[in-house]
Amino acid sequence: MRSVGVARGSASGPRRGLGLRRERLALAVLAALTALALVAAPAGAHANLVRSSPSPGTAVDPAPPVVYAEFSEAIDLGFSSLEVLDANGQPVTTGPTEPDPTTPTAMLVPVGELADGTYVVVWRTLSVVDGHVIRGSFAFGVGEPVAADVAVAVASIESSPAAAASRWLLFVGTAVLIGGPLQALVQRRGAQPERRRVVERRTALLLLGGGLLALAGQIGLLGTQILILGGDSLLAGFGEVFGAGQWGALWISRTVALVVALVAADQASSSSGERRGTAALGGVALSGIVMAVTISLGSHAAALVDIGPALVADLIHLLAVGAWVGGLPVLLLVALDARNARPTGSAAVHLTEVAARFSAIATVAVGLIVVTGVYSAWLQVVEPARLWSTEYGLLLVVKLALVAPLLALGGVNLGWTRPRLAGAGGAGARPAKALRTLVAAEIVMAVAVLGVVGVLTEREPARQVSGDVPLAVEGVGASGDTRVRVRVAPGRPGLNTLEVDVVSSGGRTAEADIELQLRYLDTDLGTTVERPVRTEEGTFEAETDAFALAGAWQVLAIVRQPGAFDARVPVRLNIGSPTAIGVAEVDATVATRFWGLALAGMGFVLTLATLARQGWAARVRQAGTGTGFAAILLGAGLLIIGPQQGVVPSAVNPIPPDDASVSAGREIYEAECVSCHGPAGRGDGPLAATLDPPPLDLVIHVPLHPDDALFGFVFNGIEGTGMPAFGDRYGELDTWHIINFILTLPEAARS
Repeated sequence: MRSVGVARGSASGPRRGLGLRRERLALAVLAALTALALVAAPAGAHANLVRSSPSPGTAVDPAPPVVYAEFSEAIDLGFSSLEVLDANGQPVTTGPTEPDPTTPTAMLVPVGELADGTYVVVWRTLSVVDGHVIRGSFAFGVGEPVAADVAVAVASIESSPAAAASRWLLFVGTAVLIGGPLQALVQRRGAQPERRRVVERRTALLLLGGGLLALAGQIGLLGTQILILGGDSLLAGFGEVFGAGQWGALWISRTVALVVALVAADQASSSSGERRGTAALGGVALSGIVMAVTISLGSHAAALVDIGPALVADLIHLLAVGAWVGGLPVLLLVALDARNARPTGSAAVHLTEVAARFSAIATVAVGLIVVTGVYSAWLQVVEPARLWSTEYGLLLVVKLALVAPLLALGGVNLGWTRPRLAGAGGAGARPAKALRTLVAAEIVMAVAVLGVVGVLTEREPARQVSGDVPLAVEGVGASGDTRVRVRVAPGRPGLNTLEVDVVSSGGRTAEADIELQLRYLDTDLGTTVERPVRTEEGTFEAETDAFALAGAWQVLAIVRQPGAFDARVPVRLNIGSPTAIGVAEVDATVATRFWGLALAGMGFVLTLATLARQGWAARVRQAGTGTGFAAILLGAGLLIIGPQQGVVPSAVNPIPPDDASVSAGREIYEAECVSCHGPAGRGDGPLAATLDPPPLDLVIHVPLHPDDALFGFVFNGIEGTGMPAFGDRYGELDTWHIINFILTLPEAARS
C-alpha cells in the first residue's frame, strides 16, 4: 500500500521544503489527529437483543406483568417495538411499548394475565445512529415448558445490495475528496507553470467526478432507507428517515458538506490565481473531512458506547484511507502528464520529486491504516472464532486478502521502481511507465477493497451475531478462602447436571459437606437440591429439573467443613436456550489498554516516517516527530497504568440475602427511598408526583435487571431522573444490603 519512496537527492540537487503554506497545512493535520487521539464522542448502532425477561426458552410461574428486552445499542423507540403473541398468534399486550428509564438500550411492554402456555415475543429495533433495522423473536412459557414446535426468527438486519453499492460509491467519492486536494497542493512545487495548470484543471475534474460518485451514493442510501422504513408507503418512509434517530441528521450534514465540496471543486477548475486555487482545494479537503466525520458517527465503531477510542480509531482510519487512496489518482495524473513535459531529463527529475512527496504521505497513511485497522477489527470481532463463523468475519477475511496484493504492489514500488526512478536521470521512461502501471493497479485494488467495505458496513458486526449455545455454563463465587465453581451441562432447557467444585486455601475440601439452594431470579421462586452426590474426583453432582434451570439463576452453595465456619457462596448463572443470544462483550479495560498499544503504534509510525528527510519540509518533520513521541508516551502510559475507574460492582451480589442483610437494607430504604418509591416500592411515595419522569415501580423493574445493574442504579444514581447517587453516603456494603431488601419487594407484592 505504501506506493513509492524515492531517495532525497536528484539530478537537480538537494530537495527543498514543501513551502510555507503546505507546512501549515501539514501542521494543522497533525494537530487535528493528535486531538482526535485524545477525545472521543460515543454513540450507538446495530441494536441486537442481549437480554430479556423472561429469558428466551424460559418457563416462568407466575406470569410476568411486563416483557422486557435489552439490546446491544441505543434504540429509537419511535420505530422500535415489542409484541407478545399467544399460541394462536393473537397479541396479549395491554399497552404500548415503553422505554426503560434506566437505559436507552432497553424497552418493555405490559401484558395481561397470561394463561399457561407458550408465548412468542416479536421485536424490532431501529438504531438511533446508523438507521439499521433489526428484527427477531424468541419464546417463553408460562406454567409449562416452551412448546417444542414453536417457531422463532433469528435476528436479521433489513438491508439490500443497493445499500452496499451506495456505501461503496460514497466511500470512493469521499476518499477522492480528501486525498485529491491534499496531493494537488503538495505536488504544486517544482512543476512547469503550464503543466501545473493542466494537472490542476484535470485534478479539479477528478474531484468533481469523486463528488458526483459520493452524491450517487447519498441518493442511493436515502432511497434504500426510505424503502426499509416506509414499507408500502414512501411518504411514511421519508418521514421516518428524517424523524427517527440521527441517521437523517447525519445524511443532511454529509449532503451539505458534499455540495460545498462540489462548488469548491468547480471553483478550483476555473480559478486563475494560485491563492484562489489553494483556497478552493482546501475547501474541498475540509468538506471531505466533514463527510468522513459523519460516516464515522454512523459506523460500527459508533456502536461501542463505552469504548470511546473506537470512534477515534475509525475516523483516523477513514482519513488515512482518504489521504492515501484519494491521492493515488492525482499521482497517476501527474505521472501521465510528465510524458508531455520537455525536456525529458527535467520531467524525470520532477517525477522523482513527485513520487517522493507522495511516498512521504503514503507511508504515514498506510501505517495509520494498519494500526487503526487492527484495533477496529478486534473491537468488531472480539473472539477469533467469529472470523470464520460469521458473515462479517468472512468478509473481513476477504478484505484482508485483497489488501495483501496492495502491500505487494507497494513492495514492488519500494524495491524496484524507487531506485530506478531516482537513478534514471534523463532516461527514466521505463521506471516512469512502471510507476504509472503500478499506481493504476493500486487504484483498481483499492476500489475493490472499498467495495468489500461497503458490503461489510451493511452486515452485523461479528461481536453482535448470535452465537451457538455453549456445551456448558460455568460460574464462580467465593467467600473468604472458600471458592466454589458451578458447572451446568449442557446449560440449556432439557435435562441438566450440576457439578460443584469446592476449593479452600488448602486445596480441594474433600471432607466438606455441601448444600445447594437454587434461586430462580426471574420469578423469585426457589428450588433446593440437598446433599448432592460426591464423585470420585471430589466434586459434587446433582440432577435438576431441566426447564426450571432456563434463564437467570443464583446458586447459593452452603459449604460445611469440619472445624470451620459454614461458607455461604452465591454463584450467578445465566442458562440460555437453543435461541440464546451469545453476543460477545467488549471489555472496556482491555480495550483501553489495547488503545494505548495502538496509540503508541501510531506514534511510532509517525516518528519513524518523519525522521527520514525525504519528502518532508523541516518544520513538518519536526512537528511529526514531536507528535509521534508524544503519542508513544501517552500510549505507553495507557498501556501500563490503564483507565482510571470508579467502583466496579461485582457481577454477583457478594452479600448473602440473609435476615441481617435484608433488615439493614430495609432501614436504609425506609430512611432514603420511601418518600419517592413508597413503602411497597410501587413508585407512589409522597414526592412521586413532583418528579418527571416518575419513580420506578420497583416491583416491576427490580426483577428485570441483574445485580450489578441494580448496584449501579443505587450507587451512582440514574442520569436524567430524580434518582440520586447514594454511593458516597453509604458505600458498597450498605448498597448491597439495599439490593437484598428491594429484591424481596416483588415477592411481597405477590403474597
